Amino acid sequence: MTRVAKAIKIRCNETDDDDVDELFMFWNGIRFWPPSGIFSMSKDTEAFVEPDTIRQFGANESMRFSLRDDESPLGSDSLGFVDINRNESNGEHVRNFEGGEGGSYTLTYRVGDSDI
Repeated sequence: MTRVAKAIKIRCNETDDDDVDELFMFWNGIRFWPPSGIFSMSKDTEAFVEPDTIRQFGANESMRFSLRDDESPLGSDSLGFVDINRNESNGEHVRNFEGGEGGSYTLTYRVGDSDI
């Protein structure tokens, strides 16, 4: 069976540099959320990650979800990443984005077989 992970929701614990962050997220370096534009979040809010975000584990043992804050026209700030290992137990997990330049965000995701 194919091992997969699915991003479910994101929570803003603290914004990066003002009251609202303008977010976009990548999976293994490929932008996928939101499908276009940005998604604005403020402290202590949650948002479901849509559309369907089921991603297959490739030949590597892990995948990376990374989060950025749009700072147009100057570029964007890294808010960190979450590495997910294909050997994590089936079910829902919660992990904080780490290694970013600011802000604090939490990703809720599910790992399982192709039928999650």
